[in-house]
Amino acid sequence: MSATFKGSYWDNEGKYQQEYDAAWKTLIPSSGEAEDGLPEALRAISRIGYDYYNNGFCNLWQRWEEFDGEDHYDEYEMDSYYEGLVDYLRDHTPHNLHKEFRGWLQTTQGYCNWGNGGEDVIDRIISHIIEQIIEQELIETETLTA
Repeated sequence: MSATFKGSYWDNEGKYQQEYDAAWKTLIPSSGEAEDGLPEALRAISRIGYDYYNNGFCNLWQRWEEFDGEDHYDEYEMDSYYEGLVDYLRDHTPHNLHKEFRGWLQTTQGYCNWGNGGEDVIDRIISHIIEQIIEQELIETETLTA
């Protein structure tokens, strides 16, 4: 079960959905990394979003049990692959947006945890990246219809 809000890219209703779809088709390879810069940033946030909406971050967070005498508790660490994606976004999103994103990620620790709201930060990052892609004319936007 995924938690989505109205107007998300996951539901194909993002703010720049047509531009997102065009950017994905044009800039993102069917496998492997995209070209460095905004295309790879778009692929990174989309991979993170996919794991969130499809799996509740079951892949992003690695869990293990710790024992302290008679007590035990779960510890979490971000998987190195996803940590790399999150770090990559640092250079392609405004500082405050990336800081909010990192903070929200901490609320999603747990097995198939869809967080406590705030997932709209994924879409705001996608929108920011798409705005930059449009500004840098990395995709053709004149042929897109409203």
